[in-house]
Amino acid sequence: MKEIQLTKDQIGMIVGGALFAGLFVYVYLFYFWFPYSKQLEADTVKVEKLEREIDNARKQKAKFKDLEGKLASLQLEKEAAQKKLPKDKQLPELIKTLTDKSRKYGVTINSIGSASSVKEQYFTRVSYAVSVSGEYHKLGRFFTSLALEERIITMENLSVVSTPNAATGTMNGNFTLVSFLYNG
Repeated sequence: MKEIQLTKDQIGMIVGGALFAGLFVYVYLFYFWFPYSKQLEADTVKVEKLEREIDNARKQKAKFKDLEGKLASLQLEKEAAQKKLPKDKQLPELIKTLTDKSRKYGVTINSIGSASSVKEQYFTRVSYAVSVSGEYHKLGRFFTSLALEERIITMENLSVVSTPNAATGTMNGNFTLVSFLYNG
């Protein structure tokens, strides 16, 4: 085999070409490949983090639907409780309820006395002295309808007396009507 003889110019061109190739590889690696690969790695980590956050948000959204339903349910319960135990006296509404019930059951309201209030830990008791008259069974239905009213009211110290020289079964009743107010 023949040995290849290279001239100094050829050797210089090969060395120059190798140096240029090495310089090209160096510039490509340090100015393009490594920064791009670091950016690609950082973007991959960022995408994975965002995917975890999206999954977490989807889970929260699934829970949120349940929370909306729960909130609506609690709101309805609150409104029902406020009807049963209001925060203010609502005297006109209470008098309207008494007169409507008395008309419905044929009972006459003779008087409604002034209110007295006793503050308890969670509620306030407001008492009114009430005097009514009517037939025995009508009074019973009237008292029952008041006890079944949506707002919490009770009758205390009830005394029923028959009216002398009156139509058969006519009676007078005196009682303390107690309504409750929420202190919260």
